[in-house]
Amino acid sequence: MSREMRSSNSKASQPLYEKVIQDRDILVPMRDGVHICVDIYRPEASGKFPAILALAVHNKDLQTPDIAEAIPPQPAWSPLWQGGMEAGDTKYLVSRGYVHVIGNPRGVGKSEDGGSPEWDAYDLIEWIAKQPWCDGNIGMIGISAFAGMQWRTALQQPPHLKAIFPYDACNAYGDIFGFRDLYPGGVLHPFTYLIDQLGVIHGVKGRPGKLPPEVEKRWKEAMKNPDYKIYSNMYNVLTMRGQHSP
Repeated sequence: MSREMRSSNSKASQPLYEKVIQDRDILVPMRDGVHICVDIYRPEASGKFPAILALAVHNKDLQTPDIAEAIPPQPAWSPLWQGGMEAGDTKYLVSRGYVHVIGNPRGVGKSEDGGSPEWDAYDLIEWIAKQPWCDGNIGMIGISAFAGMQWRTALQQPPHLKAIFPYDACNAYGDIFGFRDLYPGGVLHPFTYLIDQLGVIHGVKGRPGKLPPEVEKRWKEAMKNPDYKIYSNMYNVLTMRGQHSP
């Protein structure tokens, strides 16, 4: 089957929209009733547009276009020499006809807490797909933690997630957020749980969410396995029912 390849001489996309509609601090319900908080930036125009989601534990209020514009010019060796847009360049994306959604998972920023965050990205993507301004095509973008979230979300295969663009997900944490290392052998790496336990001085942890009956049965069987108790990190993962706060 032939496949058309884009030439390096192809013209880059050009801005189509100048004005941006901003909807800040929108609370989106998850399947268990907890609400997570997002900011939505879209073209000031009628019609439906594809959406690009950036979701991570970094405060979304530090990813706004206002913050990016407030950063003075940086020297080339500065980590901020291209700006502070870990979640993507909002004005660039919106001007090209995309809706840019930036959010925080539960327990972070203005999002509510409680339960398990395991399916937050999945539920958020499906919520976005139902909005009147979305055409049902959704991608994900972002660097570092925003990139790590993309790997975890793609594994769940939300029906409306069409593409991901993870950048520097591995190097930011010593190669731990690459798919190969995040799920070695198909099992979530315990390093994520160590971040949960050691990454903050003060924190409040909620009770792990409910598991499907079949998974609950497997969890109880695993808890009885004496081999797991020898490896403390793995046993700690099991006591949290295999759930974690990303």
